[in-house]
Amino acid sequence: MASRSPLLNFSRGTTLFFWLYIALLVVVYGTAINKADTDLWHRFLVADYLFHTGHFAPGNTFAYLGTPSIKPDIEWGSAIVLYGTFLLSGGTGIVILKLVALGATVALTIRAGLGRQAPTMLHAFFYNLIILGLISSFLSTVRAEAATHVLFALWILWFQQERRGCRISIWTYVLTMAIWVNLHGGFILGFIWLGALALLEFATGGDWKRRVKIFALCLVATLLNPFGYQMWIAVFEALFIPRIGFEEWAPVPWLHDIGHFAGYKLLVLWVAATVAVHVYRSGWRKSDVTSIALLGLFLIPSLLHARQTSIFAIVAGGLLPPLFLPEKHLSEIHEWKPWLTRVIVRSILVILPLIYALKLMPANQGLHLTYPPETAPVGAIQYLKASGTTGNLLVDYNAGSYASWELRDKMRVSLSSRYEAVFTYATFEKVQRFYAREEHWQDALTDPKPDAILVSRTDPIYGTLLTERDWTQVYQDTTNAVFKPASP
Repeated sequence: MASRSPLLNFSRGTTLFFWLYIALLVVVYGTAINKADTDLWHRFLVADYLFHTGHFAPGNTFAYLGTPSIKPDIEWGSAIVLYGTFLLSGGTGIVILKLVALGATVALTIRAGLGRQAPTMLHAFFYNLIILGLISSFLSTVRAEAATHVLFALWILWFQQERRGCRISIWTYVLTMAIWVNLHGGFILGFIWLGALALLEFATGGDWKRRVKIFALCLVATLLNPFGYQMWIAVFEALFIPRIGFEEWAPVPWLHDIGHFAGYKLLVLWVAATVAVHVYRSGWRKSDVTSIALLGLFLIPSLLHARQTSIFAIVAGGLLPPLFLPEKHLSEIHEWKPWLTRVIVRSILVILPLIYALKLMPANQGLHLTYPPETAPVGAIQYLKASGTTGNLLVDYNAGSYASWELRDKMRVSLSSRYEAVFTYATFEKVQRFYAREEHWQDALTDPKPDAILVSRTDPIYGTLLTERDWTQVYQDTTNAVFKPASP
């Protein structure tokens, strides 16, 4: 049943304005940066090879330092979606797919948080923060993890609908899990969610047995993939592989870079304040212990790893609004100063995101897919293609995926961004030592010897290669350079 809508609420007649407002922010924020993600090209390779051969490629098919075995690809389904989109509509389609995934995640999160309640101006500003919290996972083009965002938001919506009296079939969970396991390794998040709910409902006297049943059936559903139980092994290997030096797996900087992840930081403060007021007014026994516990559970990994901030944004957007203080109708405010203050403050909260969006629009990249030179060295790759170079290409983590896609069937790379699925960590360290010119950097030049080297001109190894007698620079642009073995 729809709630009573104060003057400052978006009532039934103006709810459309709220959704248009949210849609505008999704489009503007979501297209501010459209950098081609480093993983995108590896996804294309997987799908392209699968399409032409009917089976998955061994790890050394496109990488001469890759493992010769076929490891389970935990994102193979997303690879088909991305590859098909790119074939049909190019880079523009990839950007649109990103917007669709972001928009779907936001819409499901809003429905989970508000239900049939009419949104207010305060909700409009709150969900602006939710979008800013989500955007860290959508700054580049769409990634396979977008599937996890959409499906996790859907599960939170179902949870909230069940709490509001709607019965959700167990088989909807099973069906989505069967899809989820083939799209992204984040399906394990669904089991963390179900396990947490089962424990909380056991503690609070809820229907925990139903949660356990859903958990068990979803566990069986995960076996409906091309790799069977090996998919679980691959997921755990990916979870525990070292990720030293990866910014997205480091903690969010709270002090030395206050503007970084600003939306997430404001969201954390909002959650903390809302929960504190809710517990103070209701008392612990009458407070929503389940929502508070879930918010705390997903806050912890978001503080430890920047990559988890978007997951926390989904949880906050779906669970926090019911804890907000009830809106007071303007007709109940009889003094003009509080009345005017309420109008001004709420209006500012709605207008500020619009001002920020307007500031972004002049530099907005629209639906255009961009190729950053540090991850997509277009000029250097075009040179290698035009010169007919074949064999092994020594390339770093950032540019490896683009190089392997563009040079497929011509050259094999040393490393790419999907290193946990194709390479050992020792191989990753070997290549990184070379580009950082650290001890034993020469190891990357032997066994096997590369036929060409692609470096960024800012890499420490670049100056050393210029002085090496065995290697000569054959191409350079403002960002990258190519070296080949010197003539005898």
